[in-house]
Amino acid sequence: MTDQDKTEGARRKTPLGIERRFDRFGDWLDTSRLAKVVSPMLRRYPNSISVVTWLMRLAVGATFVVSGLTKAIDPWGTYYKLQEYFTAFHFSLEAWGNTVLTLAFLLFSVEFFIGVSLLTGCFRKATPIMTALVMLVMLPLTLWIAIADPVADCGCFGDFLVVSNWATFFKNVLLTVATLWLLKFNVRAGCLIRPFLQWLAAVGIAAYVLLVGFIGYRQQPMLDFRPYKIGLALLAADDEPEFTPTFAFVYEKDGKETTFGEDDELPDEADGWRFVRREETGFEKNEASAGAPRPSSDFRIWNEDASEDVTESLAGPEHQLILLIPDINALSMASSWEINRLYDIASRQGVDFFAVASGSPEAIEQWRDLSSGQYPIYTAEDTSIKELVRGNPGLVALEDGRIIWKTALSAIVLDDGVEDAGEETGSATLDDNGKFRTYPIGTAMTGAQALICLSAMLVALLGLLALAPSLFGMRRG
Repeated sequence: MTDQDKTEGARRKTPLGIERRFDRFGDWLDTSRLAKVVSPMLRRYPNSISVVTWLMRLAVGATFVVSGLTKAIDPWGTYYKLQEYFTAFHFSLEAWGNTVLTLAFLLFSVEFFIGVSLLTGCFRKATPIMTALVMLVMLPLTLWIAIADPVADCGCFGDFLVVSNWATFFKNVLLTVATLWLLKFNVRAGCLIRPFLQWLAAVGIAAYVLLVGFIGYRQQPMLDFRPYKIGLALLAADDEPEFTPTFAFVYEKDGKETTFGEDDELPDEADGWRFVRREETGFEKNEASAGAPRPSSDFRIWNEDASEDVTESLAGPEHQLILLIPDINALSMASSWEINRLYDIASRQGVDFFAVASGSPEAIEQWRDLSSGQYPIYTAEDTSIKELVRGNPGLVALEDGRIIWKTALSAIVLDDGVEDAGEETGSATLDDNGKFRTYPIGTAMTGAQALICLSAMLVALLGLLALAPSLFGMRRG
């Protein structure tokens, strides 16, 4: 029996004519027809594939660099966005624990590594495969987000650039098309760094992005993309707001929830009512401020049971230190000593110290009992707290109602036993005038200056690796 007879017999035994389906699929994959069209162009422009490949590298690489870097600058924001996704998929955040934070670091590290590798041409075979794997997840995910709309925005570029869900999907379609080109032709274009030196570039890229993420997590983002920036009037606005938010208050009695408006008389808890939550219902125009500019801040602070707005009453002292707790249920008891110590230092120096937390009155009272805290505790929306400062908890210092610095509590180092003014307690300092100041640990530079310095060091490393063969006569690779 000839080989042709064996082939024909195998085809007759194949059910449902599957072989014909694969033949048609193979015809569709056949690039010979495309080659007939492209070949004359290649003969006329022999470097066209290399040029197009570099353009694809620049487009995809720049997108991944911006996406990864903005997430790395604000790892808390990336963590919060992943929590939104987990909630949308009905995953238990308590069961995943710190895994969500680990995924946040892994996500922006991989994105940034892919982006820089594409821009420099490193790992020409592996990088397109990594890019394709990322797009294999992101493309269907963003399609589902665009259709189901489970989150307000995808968070692809953090708070730096908010893109609509459908725009994100179409952006990913274009990135996927470019990635398919790179899968085919990326090895046909050169690389800026020789292969035998690319492992050093990988180390530098990884060290850079992880350091940026670590600083953003332990202290504050190096660049603040959120609305509450340094110098903003938090508790002392220059003008009356044109619009003020309106709220409804939900109380529960005998298992039934009842909503009360701001003008309604709130029920007495002695009658069996229990406060459940406060809901924002809209905005009300302030006629007295018609035509006046909006204030720089609309951060609102409420009393412990969230029944009364106390924002204006808290404004006044020249120096204030606010402890911000976005989730009091997740606050570690290990931080209670540092918080109480800061309160003692602030009290001795005449600095007004109070806490603003997100949580139920029961959770706040439990924290007060367990931590032995003597400072007053107020409440605010968790979203507003997260926008104001990163960390659980975070600290914001005010001077005449304006933000002068903010940091996570983890960036404050306090040494026990230092009491006198003019002496330092780690990074907390009491100056000769008795004023309370606190500095983020590690550097006297601003976040933007530190980011520029680190970025310059990475660019210098990559540039040195690219020029090393010529400078030092390296012939290998």
